[in-house]
Amino acid sequence: MNKYKFQELFSGIGKKSTEIKKKTVTIIGVGGLGSVVAEMLQREGINMRIIDKGRIELPDLQRQTLYLEEDDNKFKAKQIKKRLEIVDSKNKVKTFHEELMKDNLFLLDSSDLIIDCSNDLDIMKIVGEYVKKKTPLINCKYAGSEGAIFISNKKHLFKEVADKIKVGDIAEKGIINATVHFAAGVIVSQTLKTLVGEKVTDNFIVFDVWKDQIRRVNI
Repeated sequence: MNKYKFQELFSGIGKKSTEIKKKTVTIIGVGGLGSVVAEMLQREGINMRIIDKGRIELPDLQRQTLYLEEDDNKFKAKQIKKRLEIVDSKNKVKTFHEELMKDNLFLLDSSDLIIDCSNDLDIMKIVGEYVKKKTPLINCKYAGSEGAIFISNKKHLFKEVADKIKVGDIAEKGIINATVHFAAGVIVSQTLKTLVGEKVTDNFIVFDVWKDQIRRVNI
């Protein structure tokens, strides 16, 4: 049986299903948002490169749905590879147990698209400056029930929206898992559109899932 039968039936992908399996997406950070995005892309058959040096902690499992209680204090890069291979043993997943800094930004090279799920404005700025307009880039800052998603198909730079991000930090505002799942849905759909070669409009989207709000902000 064809595992991707329903993906191929979707008019936006169709016969391009085989082609997107040849693409590679790099994900920075596989915490709450990154782990959800990674699982969704794994189920779509997208090859991934994953960068994260952090450990899994029990309080994070409320939103990090791919990890289990038995993963407590284990490295995310190691555990996510194990979990993703359970989802699809044949899909290519390469992980890097590293903290992304200026001296190892070369890890972002050779990607068809980069998704920054670090939820760290400093890292987002460093990545945005390195990527510039060479590679499509998607990132998201989120906390509580709010998020801000930047989608660039090599037309706009992250620095153009950095000052418009008014989302706080999880340590102060907490988080509900609906926030990361909503953001992940937007990110993965835009990723698939980019990989099949469909026209993707550069966007800056802000949302609040608690207040049922979503709007586009002019870049």
